[in-house]
Amino acid sequence: MKKDISWMPRQTTIALVLREEVEQFEKLMNNGMPLETLIHLVFKKDEEMISRLKEGISLVDIFCMGQKKLYFKYLKILSSSLNLNQAIICVTQIEKHSKLVFDKLLQKIAYPFFLLVFAFFMVLFFSDYVLIQMQDYISNGKVLLVIQVLKYTFGLSILLLLFFLIWFYMVFNRFSKSLYYCPFPLMKKMVSLQFVCIYQNLENTYSSTQQVLETMSHMDFSIVGMISNHILDHLLNGNSLEESFLKEEIFDSDFKKMLRYALTNNRFQVFFDLYIKKSTMDIERCVKRIALGIQLYSYLSIGVLVLLVYQIMMMPLNMLNQF
Repeated sequence: MKKDISWMPRQTTIALVLREEVEQFEKLMNNGMPLETLIHLVFKKDEEMISRLKEGISLVDIFCMGQKKLYFKYLKILSSSLNLNQAIICVTQIEKHSKLVFDKLLQKIAYPFFLLVFAFFMVLFFSDYVLIQMQDYISNGKVLLVIQVLKYTFGLSILLLLFFLIWFYMVFNRFSKSLYYCPFPLMKKMVSLQFVCIYQNLENTYSSTQQVLETMSHMDFSIVGMISNHILDHLLNGNSLEESFLKEEIFDSDFKKMLRYALTNNRFQVFFDLYIKKSTMDIERCVKRIALGIQLYSYLSIGVLVLLVYQIMMMPLNMLNQF
C-alpha cells in the first residue's frame, strides 16, 4: 500500500546560530584560538556545527543555514567577496544604521505614543458616551465642536505616525519595488549610509567599481540591491559614474556632495569615511528631534485633554450656581 507523501511532514532546515553568537564569534576569532574550541565557547549548538564542518560544509553556510533574516542574507553575499571577519563587521554596520536606529526610535517614542493613544480614546469616550448624557447641561456648543476637532486631530496624528513607522520598517526589513521612492530625509540618509558602508568594504577587495556594483546588485532582497541595479543600468546606457550616482533620487544631498568631491580628488576612502561619521551624527540628531517632537505633542495633548475634562465636569455645577 503506497503512502500519500503529500500528507507527510516536510523536513525544514533548522537555524544553528543566532546573530548575537555570530557577533561574539567575530570578536574572538582573531585571538589565535583553535576553531573547534571557539565554537564550543560561543555557540549553543556547537556539536552539531562541528559535525557539519566535518561533512565539508563551510562555516558561512552553517551560519546562514535555515536563516530568513536580512542579516544572514547580507552575510552570505558579502562573504563571497570578503573574508568572514570583514563580512561580519560590514553586516553589523548595516544593522547599526538601519534596524538598530529603528529600534532606538521605537524605544524613545513608545511612551509618548501611548499617551497620544490614551488621549484619543479618552476624547472618544467623552464624545460618544459622556457628552450624550450631559447634553442638558451643556449650553455652549463650542465645547462639542472642540471635542470633535480633538478627536479627529488625535486620530489623524496616530494614523500618520503609524504610517511613518510602517513605511520605515518596510523599507529596511520587507523591501519591495513599490517602496523605492521614499520622501523622508531620515530614510534617504539611512539608505545612503547603508549603501556607502557596503560599497566601501567591497571597494577594498575589487579593482573596479563595476565589480563592486555587480556584487551589490545580488542583494535584490534589499534597497541597496535595487540602487546598484539602477546604477549599473545607467552605466550601460553610456552615463558617466558621477551621472549614474546622481540620477538616484533616493540618495541624500550630503552623499551626492561627498561623491562629487571623492570623484574629483579620486579619494573615495577618505570622503566616504567622512560621510559615514557625519551621517551617523546627523541620524542620531534627527532621531532625537523626532522623539522630542512626538513627546511634546503627546504631553500637550494630555494637557488639553485635562483642561477639557475639567471644563466639562464643572458645567453641571455652574448651572446649579445660576439658580
